[in-house]
Amino acid sequence: MLNSGIIDLSVGIAFVFGVMAALSSVVTELISRFLGLRGAYLLLGLRELLDSEDKTIDLSKAKEDFDNLRTLINGAPPPPAVPALRSAVRAAVSGDPESATGALLGSPILSSQGMAGEISTRPLTLNKAADGVNDKAPLPKSTGKKGTWSLRRSLPSYISARSFAESLIDMMVPDTAGQTTVSTIQHSISQLPDSMSTLRTSLQALAVNADDDITLFRTSVENWYDDHMDRVSGWYKRHVAKITLVVGAILVLLLNINTITIGRALYSDSATRSAVSAVAAKAASCPAGPDQESCLASLETQLATAAQAGLPIGWGTVSDCAVPNAHCNWLDQRGILSRHGGSAWQLILVLLGFLLTIVALTPGAQFWFGLLAKLGSLRASGPPPATPAN
Repeated sequence: MLNSGIIDLSVGIAFVFGVMAALSSVVTELISRFLGLRGAYLLLGLRELLDSEDKTIDLSKAKEDFDNLRTLINGAPPPPAVPALRSAVRAAVSGDPESATGALLGSPILSSQGMAGEISTRPLTLNKAADGVNDKAPLPKSTGKKGTWSLRRSLPSYISARSFAESLIDMMVPDTAGQTTVSTIQHSISQLPDSMSTLRTSLQALAVNADDDITLFRTSVENWYDDHMDRVSGWYKRHVAKITLVVGAILVLLLNINTITIGRALYSDSATRSAVSAVAAKAASCPAGPDQESCLASLETQLATAAQAGLPIGWGTVSDCAVPNAHCNWLDQRGILSRHGGSAWQLILVLLGFLLTIVALTPGAQFWFGLLAKLGSLRASGPPPATPAN
């Protein structure tokens, strides 16, 4: 079984990795809020679900798209209708809706929940993706005087599957009596213009599978939306993962978090090892939510406490240059080079230590704090009792 020294060493390393990963995640979330990335990816996801990536969408025309679609469907005669009569209805409309995404966001149901008012009144444009790959599609940009980031920050970051389904059905079949049927929905789907061919194809498949069961159709629409939003969540996570890696690298360099130096200090100094383990026992990851700023301050305090316990963090003077009559330049004092020679090898170790720390941020804070809890349990359990002699 591992002795307590090895466990304390592992606890100290996991603690440093966990705190740095949590700090990087919190800073990334603050950057994401500032840039309005969640709302931007919600719009990209809706555009990919309802339209296609090769369509440019002007959200300032969302209410107009909704009104045009409602007029088009309400005026459509039930089958069998003369083609000329259907053409006359289309001619009476001021214009076909430009996008299904815009029409949905102009829905009064979303507006009553404070969503569409946040979206459709914003002069944002979603440009088409040049290469057809959704996670590389350009994020929404401002077409007005107000800045893009400011407009994105005002967007909702989430629309529930129930609200989506209700708005979509109401957009096509306004039935105040609540007697909407699948056959009525199928008729409305057939009236969707060619500009909404993506939505029309998807809804036709869902309506056929519903087999005249309106409840099943609603559930299918909700599942369709939820499944797609899981993909959107993946796009968002891949995007912010890059930001997290950059943020982590900057923090590692600013705070001088060197895995090799920290491991050497923990291994060689039992007092430091025990003190850091005591600090690590009180550490916890930061959950997502409004308290992340206070959690950020808490993590900084934990890291500072570990440094006071002897953990070599920060750019202070190394102990080798703190002795009397030591002749060290600035790089020697910071431990980047060595006053005894072998500077090239010392520099390689410093860069390797930084690289190890940055790579360790990849699994995330939840992984390291979970490992920290397991190591703490292992340490608390102590060695197994001796087998009694027969």
